[in-house]
Amino acid sequence: MDTAYHIEDLISALATPRGRGALAVIRTSGEGCVEVLASRFSRPEVLIESEGGRVYHGWILGVDGERIDEVLITVFRNPVSYTGQESAEISCHGGPAVVDRILEVLRNSGFRDAAPGEFTFRAFSNGKMDLTRAEAVKEIIDARTDRARALAVSRLSGSVESVINSVKDIVRRQSAVAALALDYPEDEAESVPFDIPLIRQARDNLSALIQTWRTGRLYHDGLTVALAGPANAGKSSLFNLFLKEERSIVTERPGTTRDWLEAWLNLDGIPLRLVDTAGLRRVTEDPIEVEGIRRTRDLLAGSDLVVAVADGTLGGQAAADLEEEELAVLESKSDRLIRVWNKADLAPEGPKGWIPVSAVTGFGFVELEQAIRLRALGGAPPPEGGAPVIDSARQKDLMELAVKAMDRFLAGIGREDQTPIDLLSEDLYEALDALGELTGTVTRTDVLETLFGEFCVGK
Repeated sequence: MDTAYHIEDLISALATPRGRGALAVIRTSGEGCVEVLASRFSRPEVLIESEGGRVYHGWILGVDGERIDEVLITVFRNPVSYTGQESAEISCHGGPAVVDRILEVLRNSGFRDAAPGEFTFRAFSNGKMDLTRAEAVKEIIDARTDRARALAVSRLSGSVESVINSVKDIVRRQSAVAALALDYPEDEAESVPFDIPLIRQARDNLSALIQTWRTGRLYHDGLTVALAGPANAGKSSLFNLFLKEERSIVTERPGTTRDWLEAWLNLDGIPLRLVDTAGLRRVTEDPIEVEGIRRTRDLLAGSDLVVAVADGTLGGQAAADLEEEELAVLESKSDRLIRVWNKADLAPEGPKGWIPVSAVTGFGFVELEQAIRLRALGGAPPPEGGAPVIDSARQKDLMELAVKAMDRFLAGIGREDQTPIDLLSEDLYEALDALGELTGTVTRTDVLETLFGEFCVGK
């Protein structure tokens, strides 16, 4: 690892957001950190003699004995700490000047600034968590909705690790069977006591976990939904209805929205980036409106879902015009298109396949939300909070490598001309390596640097 990750060093970092606040927390870790911290505490003896899990009130002192701030210090003794090392956390007042001065005192006392993710890296290095749990720590911090948080907590609690470890145990036992068979080369592969149903079940369990990746990414990254359609179709009113506030200007004059507006909202736990776009018109001489329409088309091309809004009061021609002109840019996204027949409280019945909605009265809005939810999840039900769901591309790629290796093994064991036992053994070893890299049993320096380098400082 990079020199910044030397786990024998004493490290410190601000663990709470920087800025003006009532309180801030500064974390420290490293063997001997409590004793060093005691030299800058007004009650050194209580820290030195303290057991883990104790909190003490006192003052942080400067080198000359000056009182810097009144604090609480929480002591953690190894191995019962987040990092698995001796640790201490300083709860101080949250002003930037106070925090900076305490960090300066710590540096002068032998602590260095922690690198991003270094506390969690130490937890991993000391066996407090595997890599799937370490990744879940960052995912909890990044969670935009409560359901995303619940899924990350499930991973932190070991739901994904449990599935991987069960598959790994099966593959490891079967690898041992193959290794034993290699000691007796006269045996045929078909006579080796492999547990084929068990291997197949392990492969299916891992494959099922891979299938959760799309859902996991949805709850982690969110969904971009663009409102599109001609000017004055009611897109801005619909935008405001989603947000439950008057965010977008609404008038009877077409072309009010010249640029696009966006806002994040929570759709049953799915982080949703909603974009209100400029109205699409076939002909306009306003250069600002022309630029707005160009930007709208770019946004539509990059959106996950497009809600096409037609002015239902114009009758069937509104739908025809929308299909002919505006939706032409969405040919590659036809499966991600939701058609809305707006102003349904004033309009005749809309064409088949269009959802009748009134952005003014709220009629049909529940059905529209349901349509977005179903499209987002691909028709699948929302995952339970404790379900094993992955959202890491690294985990998905390694699981796919393991599944491919197991597929080669299963195909080879079932061939009439039988694959040699040494090749079958290699397939199992490849699967085992991929599974080991998933949890961190097998690690590469560049993987660890990339993974932990994406964490925030102090975690």
